[in-house]
Amino acid sequence: MPAGPTYDDDRPTNRRQFQRPSRYTPGTDWKEHMNYPRLPARLLARESLPGITEALGKMDGWLLRDGAHWLVTRYQGTITTSRISTDQSLVAGARATWTDPAANGSDPYCSPLPDGALATSTREAVIVQESDGTVRWEHRHRDWQHSPGATGACTPDLAGRVLLATMAGPLGADGPSKGDICRALDLATGEVLAEHVLPSLSATYAFQQFPDARPEILLTASMGQDGTHCLLITYTTDGLDVRAAGTAEEPYVGLGTEGVLVSQDVGGGYLCRTQEGADDVIIEAGEVLRDEWLFAGYTPGFLDDQRILVVAAEEQWTEEGTHLLLDAHTLRPLAELDYPLTPGVSAIPIGDGTWLTAHGETVLRWAAA
Repeated sequence: MPAGPTYDDDRPTNRRQFQRPSRYTPGTDWKEHMNYPRLPARLLARESLPGITEALGKMDGWLLRDGAHWLVTRYQGTITTSRISTDQSLVAGARATWTDPAANGSDPYCSPLPDGALATSTREAVIVQESDGTVRWEHRHRDWQHSPGATGACTPDLAGRVLLATMAGPLGADGPSKGDICRALDLATGEVLAEHVLPSLSATYAFQQFPDARPEILLTASMGQDGTHCLLITYTTDGLDVRAAGTAEEPYVGLGTEGVLVSQDVGGGYLCRTQEGADDVIIEAGEVLRDEWLFAGYTPGFLDDQRILVVAAEEQWTEEGTHLLLDAHTLRPLAELDYPLTPGVSAIPIGDGTWLTAHGETVLRWAAA
């Protein structure tokens, strides 16, 4: 099951230079055979969700919003947002469906809002729709000219009063734009409250909120071979504060409590744990996986505060993978998950000790036995 966005140029390669040693060096037997303890996976719930396979290949397919995890799927001209239930015997606790405003063109980036509305970001506009589908407001902006791979993103702020949205910046006096921009839009009216020129240009954007209600929101800006910016965005009455998210420089990032990030190299060559005030912890695929294997699936994340869930495979675009649990602080492998059937290459950790996988058009919820 493929995951991750496509680019008009070649996908980025492993850019990090491993100048800082990782805190963990595995034994020879583990490196050669990946002989980790096997931990049985226990099925808790399953639910049909048409479009899930395609959704996990999009930047908004799996979202952290309003303290909850969401799946965003598209099927036969509709967009469905599914809030993952706090009841572990269920998959979705709430579901809503809208008409896809770009059903005949490029998919918009979607974000559920705390009041039940839906925000969408297209190449030309940001739109907020009420729960009944009526348009609350629309904010038009310049398209990315000559950059067909560029896409915006949007998210509410933590207070639920402002919508942060990325879009193409205005043209400069000499023609080209100096950079894309992030705008803070009033969620009630669409009024522009603040804007900030980003260090990225013609990028593919994605927003994620932290699970512990931190005011910062992570913005990733993927620019193909030009690399990725990982930025922390905060809206205050003084405007938008934008700063680098430590040394994180990959578009696939799992967010933990206390500002911890775990990022996965686009090429699958390494994982990196980043936290302000602490040294990076880096682990290369060659240190802990079978020969020639890599980290796959593009959905690294925190199963809970102590464990990270990642996927390993022979190649990124394979249909099956091996799911591993890592120590959330050292990235030391703890166990390999043992499923009744071989799983795919996406595993979505919910943060409460459970995780999701997809099989065909069905979402399955699991816990360790």
